[in-house]
Amino acid sequence: MLTELHIGIDDTDSQKGGCTTYTATVLFQDLIERGFKPSDFPWLVRLNPNIPWKTRGNGALAVHFFVDEEQIENVQRLAIETVERTTVASARGTDPAVAFLKGQVPRTLREYSTRALHDVLSVREARVVAAKVGAEVHALVGVRGIIGSLAAIGASLNSVKNTFEIIAYRTRENLGTPRHIDHESVKLMDAKHGNGTFNNLDPESGRVLVSPHGPDPVLLGIRGYRPQDVLSAFNEVQLGEEVERVVIFRTNQGTDAHLRKRRRAVDLKPHQSGALTGRVEDVPRVVRGGHVIFRLRDDSGLIDCAVYRPTGSLAMAARDLLPSDRVRVCGGVRGLRQGRPTLNVEKFEVLRLVEKVEDANPICSDCGGRCESMGRGQGLRCKKCGQRDEYVSKIQVRQQRHLQSTIYVPPPRARRHLTMPDSKPRNISNEYLRVEDFQLRVEDFN
Repeated sequence: MLTELHIGIDDTDSQKGGCTTYTATVLFQDLIERGFKPSDFPWLVRLNPNIPWKTRGNGALAVHFFVDEEQIENVQRLAIETVERTTVASARGTDPAVAFLKGQVPRTLREYSTRALHDVLSVREARVVAAKVGAEVHALVGVRGIIGSLAAIGASLNSVKNTFEIIAYRTRENLGTPRHIDHESVKLMDAKHGNGTFNNLDPESGRVLVSPHGPDPVLLGIRGYRPQDVLSAFNEVQLGEEVERVVIFRTNQGTDAHLRKRRRAVDLKPHQSGALTGRVEDVPRVVRGGHVIFRLRDDSGLIDCAVYRPTGSLAMAARDLLPSDRVRVCGGVRGLRQGRPTLNVEKFEVLRLVEKVEDANPICSDCGGRCESMGRGQGLRCKKCGQRDEYVSKIQVRQQRHLQSTIYVPPPRARRHLTMPDSKPRNISNEYLRVEDFQLRVEDFN
């Protein structure tokens, strides 16, 4: 009898070359070669990006297969062996874990996974949830990895809007060396497939963003809205080195999944993320380093909001906010400053702008020239004709606002994996996508 087996994997990443997406890819392709049928693409699930002990992208992985009951133990054994074989267990901070769940994913686990997007979860809670839903968890070194391995299984990638990423991996002999990718071909690819993919380039700096820089085995990754989009885009890129393997993931990247929780200023705690709506309390100030700080007031109180200089155009937009502007800010809290949380802003939406009014000297009634002050209490004098009037005072003039009622996001180089891009995808049909149609042979790319 066939049973759907869900396998969650987390925390095989390390500075010594480990990569959880690689671990999941090896397992996924090995199971297919052994004749097991996947029920979906492998999942790359990004979790709360504000967790301080996370790896950079805080990604957890899940694969899903139809397995005969008598083969489940063999598949579980293979999964654990694959994690052990692809993890540098001696690396500091690496806590690999594997979770197994048979059958339909319970609502309890889905709710747990949703909370993992914007809150801080404990190992104790993970164990309680695992026991409640009948999941089996294995921690290979430390225990922290079981949180993400469970959350990956419970993600709602097959019921909400999601994206895809195609990832190519390097051969072992090339690990740790500079990556050989033709950047001009990436730019041409982006020009051709910009509607179906996102975050390939940074338009402000011209940087190519499809490849990492560390010792991990990822050669490049291209994100997009459909598997056929990322595959077509990948075929446009010219590679200067051999590829070990290629896979397409279903992901929650570029969906703002971590920002859907509505928050109140008084309730925000360290490492949480979400969205707050309120009015700007005072004029934003620019502090050392070019970072912009402003206070937001909602119906519960005040919170400091920080927009950092590396966010480029987003920081410039934040400088133009005025007191009483109504905005919706999205981001997360990394810690406390002077005992209070500060929201690190990832994006904000202008809901209502106040008029910008400034004092100005009036126009001379005789010649049309601009008047100037003669000193406190002495009135004004026309610069052009010299006409004086001690009773005339400054007037208020409405100034044009540079901001608009729209959503402001940072350039691609400064975005989180989960942050929704500013480009809009074309209409995407909800046609059923067969995983079998996107099984990629490495010989097709070398």
